Amino acid sequence: MSYPSVQALILAGGLGTRMKSAMPKVLHDVLGHPMLWYVVDALKDIDVQPIVVTPAANEAFRAAFGDRLTYAVQPEQHGSGHAVQCGMDYVSAEYVLVCNGDDPLPAAEDYRVFLDESLAEHADAAVLAAYLEDAGQLGRVVRTVDGAFAGIVEARDARPEQLGIQEINTGIYVFRSAELRRWLARMKSNNAQGEYYITECFSMAVQDGSHVHCPVARGTWEMSGVNDRAELALAAGLLQRRKLDHLYREGVTINMPGTVHVDWDVVVGRDSEIRQGSCLKGSTKVGNSSVIGPNTILIDAQVGDETTVLASLVEGSTIGSNCAVGPFSYIRPGTQTAERSKVGAFCELKASSLGVGSKVPHLSYIGDADIAENVNVGAGTITCNYDGFTHTKHHTVIEKDVFIGANNNLVAPVTIHEGAYTATGSTITHDVPPEALAIARAVQVDKEGWVRRKKHGQ
Repeated sequence: MSYPSVQALILAGGLGTRMKSAMPKVLHDVLGHPMLWYVVDALKDIDVQPIVVTPAANEAFRAAFGDRLTYAVQPEQHGSGHAVQCGMDYVSAEYVLVCNGDDPLPAAEDYRVFLDESLAEHADAAVLAAYLEDAGQLGRVVRTVDGAFAGIVEARDARPEQLGIQEINTGIYVFRSAELRRWLARMKSNNAQGEYYITECFSMAVQDGSHVHCPVARGTWEMSGVNDRAELALAAGLLQRRKLDHLYREGVTINMPGTVHVDWDVVVGRDSEIRQGSCLKGSTKVGNSSVIGPNTILIDAQVGDETTVLASLVEGSTIGSNCAVGPFSYIRPGTQTAERSKVGAFCELKASSLGVGSKVPHLSYIGDADIAENVNVGAGTITCNYDGFTHTKHHTVIEKDVFIGANNNLVAPVTIHEGAYTATGSTITHDVPPEALAIARAVQVDKEGWVRRKKHGQ
């Protein structure tokens, strides 16, 4: 439909004292985003200009969202009505949609349907209601015997019979801006909290004979608002279920989903499998037909097709297609492994590249190194990239078709040229020529009878 002008006020000025946190409540993480992000993201799909009402100290909001939002400050917390008053100075549209920044669950469709209906009804005020079996401390929607909207009563102010009402106020409203300003000017704090409630505007609207619209949300309304850590965990669990349901529909297998964590922005290709105990975070992207886990953590990682990452941590790195990683390896930021490469058990790679078909099979540290194709790095190899004095890490280059023997120390800066071999137990301190064998270890000496003489003095 064609909208009249609409802006959105997102109420995010509460201090969230029940969270017991120095961080503003709405900035707590839910599946890789602040919970406020979900509200902003849903509203962008209905083309309203969001204004966020924040506490006076809002530097953390600006750090999280930058200049893409308009910020209104609520210098002191005197309730939802006061928060709306603080935001109305920034509203110039004919209508204003008001919602809460601590409720990440409503989807864009929920806002869109409610806004469309409210505008189609030419409502002066509208509130979205929903049914919850356990309404708890949420405000109740009160109706007349014939079902007409009569008002909203907060749980703290409700009579015992009103607390039995299961129709709740979701905290999502639409107002004609001019009417809202008039009602805000008449608000009083005659309630148990001594605060200004935005819901009082609906009582005034009914008294004035204004057109109030109160539809009930479609489908199941799972919860409304996050006030403490337990509710934060509940909201995260509900969003996690939505995310996993989406992955199922995209052709992803998830074993023991109750043990798996997948952030909201993670992408997983079809026929891939996420096994128990795995955690995929941030901007992680997994290709098709790959196996992640069990017990794997991917953070801002890119994993190609037909790759297995077993019981390992990959962070800020790219793993190519047809690769194998793990078990028990740590791929640190800045690492790239090309197709058909292998990182085996108990390895650590940092800011390094591993070429096509190359292998670091076991028990090695590879840091600040470029390894070309078809290289085999023997067990127990270390690139010695730090001299203990400078902040600069030194670089190791291993060219193609090189064989590094077991238990090697490659003292950077050093280059092992194409086709060279290094002997087991070597400490390589200078460049190795192409197709040469580098041996850098003490010559073995056998002292016959030494043990007998040492033990028995013979």
